[in-house]
Amino acid sequence: MKTAGIHHITAIVKDPQHNIDFYENVLGLRLVKKTVNFDDPGVYHLYFGDYFGNPGTIMTFFPITQAVKGKAGTGQVDRIVFAVPNGSMPFWKDHLHKNNVEIDIYKEDLLFEDPEGVKLAVSEIDYPTEDRHASILPKQHNILGIKGAVLDSRSPGSTIDVLTKMGYQVQMKNDDVTLLVTESSSVGSFIWVKNESGKPAKSGAGTVHHIAFRTKNEAEQEKWQQYLITLGLRVTPVMDRDYFKSVYFHEFGGILFEIATDPPGFTADEALEELGNRLKLPAWLEPKRPMIEKLLPDITRR
Repeated sequence: MKTAGIHHITAIVKDPQHNIDFYENVLGLRLVKKTVNFDDPGVYHLYFGDYFGNPGTIMTFFPITQAVKGKAGTGQVDRIVFAVPNGSMPFWKDHLHKNNVEIDIYKEDLLFEDPEGVKLAVSEIDYPTEDRHASILPKQHNILGIKGAVLDSRSPGSTIDVLTKMGYQVQMKNDDVTLLVTESSSVGSFIWVKNESGKPAKSGAGTVHHIAFRTKNEAEQEKWQQYLITLGLRVTPVMDRDYFKSVYFHEFGGILFEIATDPPGFTADEALEELGNRLKLPAWLEPKRPMIEKLLPDITRR
């Protein structure tokens, strides 16, 4: 079994308006879906990505207004690394400074945080010019998707073992991290596992909830379920998220993983040109729309 890489990453925040303002207006991602947390419909579920909402470009958020401040640590994704085209670092350094975002430099990458403390980075990648999609930022510098993620595992060796059994290959190891890559050359191909575990995590606003990996379709997802069970992992039943089907499991280092199908995608209930403009609900929640809309805070796209 081999995954093509990361499908999406989901984090917890408090303020949905700040979330939209930063990811759309500063990072230049597109809000491709405005819906609710299917398990808690009084909370938004906001999806950002490239113009088409392609797998591998998606960052999603649960803005829980009552959430306490969390703390990143072991058993979580530590940092999300966005891919930008080669030669874009001078632009991004200047752009983040202009938007009052504090940055650190690690080798050639820029490290920073979103307004609620979710740890991010931008890193260059060689990517075909014709595949770059328009955003509010200059096309030659805009974010192409998620390059990869840094994982803080309670058992780094066990996490690396699971990832290799999911199709990742160890490419490099230094004093700090072990780098694994998929055979795919697309976005979402890189995982860095910290060699030493950090301090215990505290789930809450500003932390990552889970990381999802790609599978082609429902038939292949069923094979993933059976395969992961043979590895000794406890895997959930399939859950319908309208825009993909999901199964979840905690790998042996404590991080919540998901296997998500590529189809049907975000145009399942909206035209491509209209993505993110309206609150979309699954059919089983439509009868409760008036109550849900009263519970949700007002948000606007500037």
